[in-house]
Amino acid sequence: MDPKAKHIPLSDEEKWDVLTRPEKLGEILLKQGKLTLVQLEELIAQQEKSGMPLGELILSKGIMSRADLLTALDWQHKTDQVIIDSLTEMIHQQKKQSGSDK
Repeated sequence: MDPKAKHIPLSDEEKWDVLTRPEKLGEILLKQGKLTLVQLEELIAQQEKSGMPLGELILSKGIMSRADLLTALDWQHKTDQVIIDSLTEMIHQQKKQSGSDK
């Protein structure tokens, strides 16, 4: 990042998008060291051409086992659920506070 670049604050909507965006499968596999950045870029390019889901491409190329892929998909589902649970709790707390403000 350019140290001279001005910091532009995010709008509430942009903050919401950042906080609630679920991780994509490729990001998870990259973080877990199951894919390299080059592999992910190649897979994404192939996915755009073929329309195949990323997981199917990974399996068809033998990049990882079905078990490893299912573990990553399970992780993705669990992190999505954490986001949903956190947002539900936040909404519940806001309703509770607005009810007590009356």
